[in-house]
Amino acid sequence: MFDFFQNTYRQKKGLLLAALLLMILPFEAEALEFDQAFSRMMAENQRLAAARSGIEQKEAEQKAAKGLYYPQLQISASWTHMNAPLEVELGELGTMTGQLIRTLHPDLTPQHVAAITGSLPQHYELQEQNFLKSDLTLSWPVYTGGKITAANKAAEVQLHLARSTKDALSHQMFSKLVRLYYGVRLADAVVQVRMEVVQGMEQHLHQAIRLEETGMIALVERLHAQVAAEEARREYKKALRDAQIARTALKSLIACEDDVKPESPLFLNRNIPDLSSFIEKARSSNTLLRQLHQQEALAATGLQKEKSAYKPDAFLFGTRALVTDDLTALEPEWAAGVGVRFTLFDGFSRSGRVHAAHAVKRQVSQLRNQAIRDIETLVESRYQILMQAIEQIDTLAVSRDFVREYLRVRTRAFEEGFATSLDVVDAELALSKVQITHLQALFDFDLALARLLEATGNISDFEYYREHAEKEAELP
Repeated sequence: MFDFFQNTYRQKKGLLLAALLLMILPFEAEALEFDQAFSRMMAENQRLAAARSGIEQKEAEQKAAKGLYYPQLQISASWTHMNAPLEVELGELGTMTGQLIRTLHPDLTPQHVAAITGSLPQHYELQEQNFLKSDLTLSWPVYTGGKITAANKAAEVQLHLARSTKDALSHQMFSKLVRLYYGVRLADAVVQVRMEVVQGMEQHLHQAIRLEETGMIALVERLHAQVAAEEARREYKKALRDAQIARTALKSLIACEDDVKPESPLFLNRNIPDLSSFIEKARSSNTLLRQLHQQEALAATGLQKEKSAYKPDAFLFGTRALVTDDLTALEPEWAAGVGVRFTLFDGFSRSGRVHAAHAVKRQVSQLRNQAIRDIETLVESRYQILMQAIEQIDTLAVSRDFVREYLRVRTRAFEEGFATSLDVVDAELALSKVQITHLQALFDFDLALARLLEATGNISDFEYYREHAEKEAELP
């Protein structure tokens, strides 16, 4: 008997230390309301940071596309060394000059004519062996058949698409935050329930020991109470471990190094609009539908770009030599003009690209039509899950009152010798089961609400439902 009491004391001591640790943890952990956790996740989560960087990239690309409307001014410089100067032979020029002199001056002797033509150069240097060139060149597209307009429209749509992609990721991360944040809250509440079960079983074991000593119950009754107490301690330790695992996942999501303690309780709000209002919101605000709508606009822009290949390009150009010392006699110091470029035949590649762009546009439109039906089905499914959670909570409210009274009656009957230890343990476990199921139902409601609002694209409404929730809904 002494060994039994010694073991019981050690178990109680270990349980007391675990309970003390649980009480100390919230004071050391960082207390976070749900909106604070959401703000931290939006600011610190690296996946969301990467999405914001993607938006910055598309903003820069949009600015680059606007530059296509403006002229391009380029400066170039080069120094060249040739194997020999660029020259023009003038031998024939001397012969022709002699004939002309004899025609104009027949009185001149051949010796005089030869003297004159012999003094003429035999070649003329057009370009030195080493020369420097530097030019300033201007080009300005004034008409491209819609290519520049299509490029700017595509850049704008790509920017909107990047923002929609970031919003979609934010909504997904929001649902994940609800699952992990309120998962920690649920785990902590379960720990509390399990601790109360341990306390109840310890009290029941103490009574069983006392009744056994007075001979009111048999040894088997006390042994059953002891087994039940051991099982309660095991479940309590498991609940502590589950709570720590849930807290670690939450810390990772919101990029927090310290332990966190969720302050916002599980909540219930029965003021839920009808299904049609959620479906209507989803049609206009669902992030996936918004992305597909922008993909349609992008496909239309791509079609416009391919059609522009059938139109000519017109452009202005000009050039100015910055270094004139090495210009040849055939090169101007400056020049300007207008140019037109048009492709007459390209092996039917233009028609193929236009046909492909038409197919892409049809494909995106078909995907969007199917997505509308899928989103409506998803919204209805999540709405029904939400309603199911409310119904379960209402049902558990009656059961909770019943099992609490049942436990009181069974405990009193055991003390008076009219009930067995099994009856008390069953009643205690039934109460804990209802309490935990009630907490799980609240968690299911909160998560179902978050996922429903994610499907409709209105996660900001979650704060309204949370602020107008029923008070003390989490209490078991």
